[in-house]
Amino acid sequence: MADKAYQLLFNVCEIPEIKKNARECSEIIGFITSIAAAPIQIEVEQWMPFLWAEDSAPSFSDEQMAVDFAASTLHFYEHCLSCYQQSLPLSLPTDQWLDEGLQVTAQGRVFAAGYLSAFQSIEALWQSLNLQPGSEPEQLLQTSLMLLSKLASPDSADAQIQLLFSQLPDMPEIVDSLPALLGRLGHFSTQDIAYA
Repeated sequence: MADKAYQLLFNVCEIPEIKKNARECSEIIGFITSIAAAPIQIEVEQWMPFLWAEDSAPSFSDEQMAVDFAASTLHFYEHCLSCYQQSLPLSLPTDQWLDEGLQVTAQGRVFAAGYLSAFQSIEALWQSLNLQPGSEPEQLLQTSLMLLSKLASPDSADAQIQLLFSQLPDMPEIVDSLPALLGRLGHFSTQDIAYA
């Protein structure tokens, strides 16, 4: 179960009606991974509508499809919470994030973009933690955001960004490290601990 926690969501996202109206599945997985790591739990009703493509309202032609989509989404969300609570690596489809030339694929980019998009929507919650500069949680957050930024936009035209990206690990190392790194970040954000 844990090794493929995202598979149920992938299967539901392949239903033509959902595929047409929802965001790409890798983006949904990135978004949920980030939302589940919010320092304050966000109600499902607040974030579920963001899983739909722009200009699309959540709608289903039959009740069972709505139930299946909600169940698969919540299954993956709960998997993320469980990993965060236990400080375990996340089950993510990292095998789809690199091509044969070890360059990031569209799925990898879209996952990272989904994570970063959700993070931007909850950034104020993170800022409310007042993480101390140089503390482990602050370093985890900054490292995660930098690696995800490189994964999302490896070909950025900005020279300063490219210089920064050149100092980061190569794509295979980023892809290998993200499940554990994001799991640890989620662990810090979801625990009732002092951020010193």
